[in-house]
Amino acid sequence: MDVFEYLPQLIVAYDGSDEFANLIHVKKANKDVDYFCPCCGGTVKPRALDSSKEQSHYYHITGKCTKESQLHFFCKNWLFEVGSRFYIDSELFEVASIDIEKLYTTPFGDYRPDVTVYTSSGKTIFFEMFFTNRKTGDDYFCKWNALENDVVEVNIKEFMFKTDKDTIPRFTYLYHDGICYSKSYEKRDLYAGTIARAKRELTRQKVLNYKARIEQLDWFWIQLQNNESKEKVLESISCMTYDDMISCYEIIKRKHCVAYLKDDLLKLINQKVVRDVGSKLDLPKDENIYFDLKQHHGRTYEFGIRLKISLPHIIFDDFYKRCVYKGYDFDKLTGYPKIVFKKNIFSYDEVIIPQNRIGELKDIFKETVLYKKMIETYEKELCDFENDVYQIRVKNNFYTILKKTDDDCYDVILDNYQLNTTDINVLKTKIAEQLTENEEKKFLESAKNNRYYRESVNQLSHYHGIDSKITFDYKYPYYGKEKGIYINLWLYGYQICSIQISPSEDDLLKAINEYKQYLDDFITQYSIVFELINEINNCKNKLWNAEFSIDNNGISRLILYINIHSKIYNDSRLHKNICLSDVNVSDRGNIIHLIETSMKQLTKELECYGHRIWFEGRN
Repeated sequence: MDVFEYLPQLIVAYDGSDEFANLIHVKKANKDVDYFCPCCGGTVKPRALDSSKEQSHYYHITGKCTKESQLHFFCKNWLFEVGSRFYIDSELFEVASIDIEKLYTTPFGDYRPDVTVYTSSGKTIFFEMFFTNRKTGDDYFCKWNALENDVVEVNIKEFMFKTDKDTIPRFTYLYHDGICYSKSYEKRDLYAGTIARAKRELTRQKVLNYKARIEQLDWFWIQLQNNESKEKVLESISCMTYDDMISCYEIIKRKHCVAYLKDDLLKLINQKVVRDVGSKLDLPKDENIYFDLKQHHGRTYEFGIRLKISLPHIIFDDFYKRCVYKGYDFDKLTGYPKIVFKKNIFSYDEVIIPQNRIGELKDIFKETVLYKKMIETYEKELCDFENDVYQIRVKNNFYTILKKTDDDCYDVILDNYQLNTTDINVLKTKIAEQLTENEEKKFLESAKNNRYYRESVNQLSHYHGIDSKITFDYKYPYYGKEKGIYINLWLYGYQICSIQISPSEDDLLKAINEYKQYLDDFITQYSIVFELINEINNCKNKLWNAEFSIDNNGISRLILYINIHSKIYNDSRLHKNICLSDVNVSDRGNIIHLIETSMKQLTKELECYGHRIWFEGRN
C-alpha cells in the first residue's frame, strides 16, 4: 500500500498569506485564528487542540489538499527544507536539495525512494517513509548496493508532532556501506544474505591487506581538512601507491579549496610513473643521470637520458642526448622513440620501452656520465677565469656573461647565447669577439646620432641633383666579407660600394670624404650625359623622358634610359637602354647619335600600336 495512505492530518499551517508568514505547528495554534494551508493556500483552522482521543490537526474551511501534496510539503518544508540539518547516528548533515519519488534504474530493476536528499557535503541519501508498515519484497538490497547510496527509514509517527524546528532530528541507517542493519529485512532479502555477504567478506580482507594504505589516505584527508601546507600534503601523497595517488588527485580536482595542488600532484604522479619505469631498465645508478620523458607537444613525449646537475656556474637539466631519430619523421611517427598518452596523467600501460631501445639508452647513459665529468672540470675553469672581472652563468649550453665596468657595474656581454662548448679557450675567443662587436656597434650608434656626421652624410644625399645616398650598418660575415662596420654608397637605387671601417672617427671621416670625391669624379666623368638628359627632359613637346639607371651588375653597367613620357603613352615595354660602359662618354656627337637612333626605334614601335609621331631630328 502506498505510503500516502498512512499520512496523518495536517499539523502545520501559515499564520498569514504573505511572504513573511510563519509556519505554526498545530500544538501552538490559537483556535480563534484563521491559518493558511501550506499546500493549497486555503483557509484552515485548528481542531481537537485539547482532545486526548483525537490527534490535533488543521481542517480546511476553503481549498482542498491531496495526501500526496501534504507528504511533499511535510518532507520539503518541514522535515527536509533546504538548510535544515539532521543526524544519522553521530554524523551531522545539511540539506542542499531534495527530490520526491525520483526514479532510479539499476541492473536489478527500477527503484523509487520516497525522498532523495542531497546534502551540502555532496552525499546522496535515500529516505523511506512509513506510518505503520514498511516496504516489503526481497530485491531492494541489490538495488541499494548497485546505487551505492545510503538508505534511512523514517517513521512518520515519530516526527509528526515535531513542534520545534530548531531541534535536529536523529535517524539511523537502514543500509550503509554494503551492510543492511535490519535483521528482519536481511532475512527476507536473498541478495543481502548471499552475494552482499560475500562482497563484505572480501572487502574486510582487503582492509586487512591494505591497512597502511588506508591510514595514508586518512592522513591525507586530515591534512586537507586542517589546511596543511602544500609541501606537507604532497609529501604524504608521495609515499602512496599509484592507485591511491590517483584517488587523491581525483579528490583534489573536485575540491575547490585545494585545486591549486592539482598541477603539482599531477607532476608528482607522472614523475613516479617515469621513475618506476626507469628503475626497470637496469640502468646504472647516478643521482644526476636518469631515464626520463620530455614533452614534445600536447600529450606526445620523447624519451631519453636526462642530466640534471646544479653547480655555481653551470645548470644542466635537459636531455644530454636523445635516442637516434634517423629516418624518422617525429611528428608522423606512430611508434617509438616517442610516447603518446591518452590523458595528461601518465599510465604504466602506455610507457613501454622496446628491448631494442634499451641498449641505446645504456650507451647514452655512459656518454652522459663522461659529459658530467667534463662539466665538473669546466666549472673549475670558469671559476678561475672570472677573476672578479666576469660573471658567467650557463644553463643547458645557453650563456649569460657580464663584465665589470670601471664604476663597479656590469655590462652584458652575452645574453642567453647558445654556445655548445666545455673548452675554456673557445669561450675566451668568443668573449673577445663579442667585446669587439659590442664596441663597434656602440660606435656605430654614436655615429648615427652625432650631428656632425649626420650633416656630412646628408650633404652626399642627392648630391648636386643626382640620386645618391650614404648608409651605415653592421654586417655579419657573408660572401667572404668580415663582420664589422660598413659605410655604403648608393646610386640610382643600387649599392655600388661598401667600405669596412674600424670604430674610429678618422676612418669614418676618411670614408665619407672618399665617397664625396667619388661623386665629384662621377659627375665630371658623365657631365655631357647629365647635360643631354636635362635637355631631353626639358624639351618643349614634353614627349621624351631620360634618366640614369644602373642594372644589377653595378656601376660597370651604367645605363642611359630613354622612354616616351608616361603622360603621352604609358607602356613599360616602350623604352631603350644605352649602356654607357660601352660608349666614350666624352664624345658628345656619338652620344647624341645613339639617343636619336633610340628615339627613332621607339617611334616605329609606337606605330605598331596605332600611333604616329613626326620626328624632325636634332640640329
